[in-house]
Amino acid sequence: MVGDILRLGKAGASAGRARASVTVCLDGDGDVDLKTGSAFLDHMLHAFARAGSLDLKAKAEGGISYQRARALGEAIGLALGSAFGDKKGIRRYGWAAVPMDEAMAQAALDISGRPYLIMEGRFAGDHIGDLETPQVKVVIESIANAARVTLNVRFEGENDHHKAESLFKALGLALREAKNVEGDAVPSTKGVL
Repeated sequence: MVGDILRLGKAGASAGRARASVTVCLDGDGDVDLKTGSAFLDHMLHAFARAGSLDLKAKAEGGISYQRARALGEAIGLALGSAFGDKKGIRRYGWAAVPMDEAMAQAALDISGRPYLIMEGRFAGDHIGDLETPQVKVVIESIANAARVTLNVRFEGENDHHKAESLFKALGLALREAKNVEGDAVPSTKGVL
């Protein structure tokens, strides 16, 4: 954080009959208030916020779980994009690798203004706790698209919980690095992101 500037973002999103609202502070301490409708997703977003040193307040309701996951990811992405502001002075790029017991995840992030996701890895089961495993990708893809970031993630391991948690932590650490303010110029040879 530079000076006493607080980088906040607020957003809402909907998918089908699901709605989500999110407030994010990029210069936070990992404080969360999460009501996503999934205890496991709350746990993953808490890990993401703590690793990313951001404060995150998120609520999702209505619709079916897939719709809530999409609305939630979009709202988080929109709030992040809002908090990035004009992107002046940010590092822009971030990379992290996170081991968790037998699992390992890597995330490389570019706050580019060009949304794109590459996600490599598989979950063995259909559910992790109360979350359907395909919803992990739905949330992360929705965040990348709405925040307009390029994101490459890879994960491997044996335990699905460990794979997912290392993935969310790696994403948080990559964001923590990319959002750092290092100057006052837009980090692009074109002068715009």
